[in-house]
Amino acid sequence: MDNTTPIERQLEVKPASDAGPDVFTHRHTLWQLQGARGIFGGITIGQSLSAAQETIAPEFDAHSMHCTFVSAGSATETIYYHVERVRDGKSFIIRAVKAIQNDRTIFLATISFARTSPESTTNLHHAEPKPPMVPKPPAIASDDNEDVSGTPYMNQSVGMTHSTSEPSAKRMHQWIKTRGKISSKWGSRAHLAALAFMSDSYFLAGLPQSHNVWSFVNPPVTEFYDREDRLALASPIHTPIPRPHVHGGQTVSTERRVGMMVSLDHSIHFHQTRDLKVDDWLLTEVQTHWAGQGRGLVSQKIWDQDGTLLAACTQEGIVRLERRSDDHNQSDVASKL
Repeated sequence: MDNTTPIERQLEVKPASDAGPDVFTHRHTLWQLQGARGIFGGITIGQSLSAAQETIAPEFDAHSMHCTFVSAGSATETIYYHVERVRDGKSFIIRAVKAIQNDRTIFLATISFARTSPESTTNLHHAEPKPPMVPKPPAIASDDNEDVSGTPYMNQSVGMTHSTSEPSAKRMHQWIKTRGKISSKWGSRAHLAALAFMSDSYFLAGLPQSHNVWSFVNPPVTEFYDREDRLALASPIHTPIPRPHVHGGQTVSTERRVGMMVSLDHSIHFHQTRDLKVDDWLLTEVQTHWAGQGRGLVSQKIWDQDGTLLAACTQEGIVRLERRSDDHNQSDVASKL
């Protein structure tokens, strides 16, 4: 009987010997998101890390990963991960991974690995603390972890801080964890790959939401709230984030909507890799830093419940609002002036 979790099945790769040396492919069918045009970006992020890890000695752990989304992938076609051994040093190793589907590149990643060693008195130490006053995550019953829907992870939204109206000063907090317990046979590497996978969930959406734009022409499909109470937690500093696409509510005709939202690139810096446990609740904080020219930049920090900073991520993407009829009218007026 296969007791592996849904996310482990999405991360496991195998050698594709017929495609050449250091080429890998997914062992299981790719996860299909209902309503999505392509595959979830976390699949190529996590699987490319898994492929690169297959070429690395066990005393090395990934410490940074820089990814570029080239084009959308399909869940019905095989993806091949070509790993290039760029550098093998005593302390650091670098791998480049190219994901190819139907003879075209759909994803690129550069991954750096560092040798795991005891801390030294010559090292500097500090870490940004977990934000205060964020409510604790709910207790998880055993049946909550059961794979009833095939979703690899679950979300518990906290909300958006309401002390400011400035988009770049807002913070959006959410708890996230894998569905089920990661098996011990994969060690810390499975937790790293799983974190890479989940880091693409509820990320770029924080940008329009910081501008109080809640509705989407094509709603995000990677937020999984098992129950109504998972959409917010009672908090003195947070306001629940409206999610009409989750609630099933109707969008007001005059409300601004996101017409296009596509990730362009994605970076992760891993910290405290051996302490990472993605099958326990992790706190994520999303903040946007800039928006303009149809693009935007967001960052994400991830802590465990004890307050250990585990990872920091950044993502840039295309975010454009839907053009409304009054926009056309204003353009016509402007052209006549």
